[in-house]
Amino acid sequence: MRKIIRTMSSLVAGCLLVVTGVGAPVRASADRGVREAAYSLAPFGGIRLYRPDGQPRATALFLSGDGGWNAGTAALARDLANRGLLVAGVSTPTLMRTLERQHDRCIDPNYALVALSRDVQHRAGVHAYMKPIIIGYSAGATVAYASLAQWPNGAYRAVLSLGFSADIPGKKPWCSAPGFRAHAIAKPARGWLFAPNRQINLPWIVVQGQRDTVVDFAAARRFVAQVPHARLIDLPQGDHDFADRARWMPRVMAALAPMLNRVDAANVDDLPLNIVTPAPRATHDDRMAVIYSGDGGWVGLDRDIAGQLAAKGIPVVGIDSLSYFWSQRTPAGAGQDLRRIIAAYSARWNRPRVMLIGYSFGADALPAIMGTLDPQTRDQIASLSLLGLGPTADFQFHLASWLNLDSAQAQPTVPAIMRLRDVPIRCIRGTLEQDSACPAIPRGLATQIVVPGGHHFDRNAALLANIVLNPASRQRV
Repeated sequence: MRKIIRTMSSLVAGCLLVVTGVGAPVRASADRGVREAAYSLAPFGGIRLYRPDGQPRATALFLSGDGGWNAGTAALARDLANRGLLVAGVSTPTLMRTLERQHDRCIDPNYALVALSRDVQHRAGVHAYMKPIIIGYSAGATVAYASLAQWPNGAYRAVLSLGFSADIPGKKPWCSAPGFRAHAIAKPARGWLFAPNRQINLPWIVVQGQRDTVVDFAAARRFVAQVPHARLIDLPQGDHDFADRARWMPRVMAALAPMLNRVDAANVDDLPLNIVTPAPRATHDDRMAVIYSGDGGWVGLDRDIAGQLAAKGIPVVGIDSLSYFWSQRTPAGAGQDLRRIIAAYSARWNRPRVMLIGYSFGADALPAIMGTLDPQTRDQIASLSLLGLGPTADFQFHLASWLNLDSAQAQPTVPAIMRLRDVPIRCIRGTLEQDSACPAIPRGLATQIVVPGGHHFDRNAALLANIVLNPASRQRV
């Protein structure tokens, strides 16, 4: 457990000045072109942004220690930016105070962290969205782990904890999640003690000094040993200040190297693809699937549907719509990308027939994209399944997309569907959806299937996968 509250005192003599104004420039650092800026964003308060020269290799959200954002954390952020990372610096005490005071019944920092990642990448003009690396020091190391343990799949590339302890002060309970446990404690302060989550599927790197007098090295080592995909970098001469970065930074960067400057999985010409393959077994199915995710990226329902299809013997190419449509696309250009995906993977897997599936943002864009395919590729399309279809489609992600606001370039979806008369179309909507475009499709052009739930279909990926494979299994209207 954390024995005392301590900051990077050997490096620090006070907090940095926060400059008001969104994206206000602070200065160009002497560190090889690193540019710094400061702005405010709820619930974090002040954000310090460190931008490398050129396009970043990764995005990092850096959660400070108990002392807030200060000269020590700033020096480390500049070092990371010099190595090609886009870094957003966060005061952990400010964030946790805000989350404690909010009216939510429990604490879950993940929604705010993902929103921050999107915000800073928009500000920095990143060409394609990158899942962030969460970095935390001291109290921030604990929050970083807890965030990963609450969301153990998909939202982040990796999590890095410097000086980790499993306990954190606070009164409000933490939100429940599969495999996540937090026990109330009274000592050394009223707060919460986290347990190892054995369902974590992402890299968790823990850097711990053996001479740390603030947190218990042996306890951290035991904790890390119980977490899948976790790695401990132990520093025999290290303490809690992490001041001698030359001793440990090369080891950290080597551990992060597989996560830098790459897409999340196999790719075709740098497209943000996620490949989900079934276990080898005899099958007579000649189909594969291509899934366009919703605007949240490849992290939730779309990813789970892919897993269900793979379990039934169908290999899947998943397109991360948040990353793919981060920059402006056109239906014709996206159609060329889809053609190359189908050509590459249908040959690789010997699956000539393709099921096209779109969810939410992906469902809106997919009909117009399919309409641009060449006849040979079009002949390979076995079905088109549209889940959570809306009335308009965008071909670039905008912040307004999260608010269900149309951009000036939005195109209606139904006319694009009306031009697709040579492929079976399934439009799947939830009983609680208020703005589904399925009812607007002229009768006879698509099979409409109604399932329980709202826009997320009660997250019933198994049901949706069965419908995609066997549409007659559910009620049609």
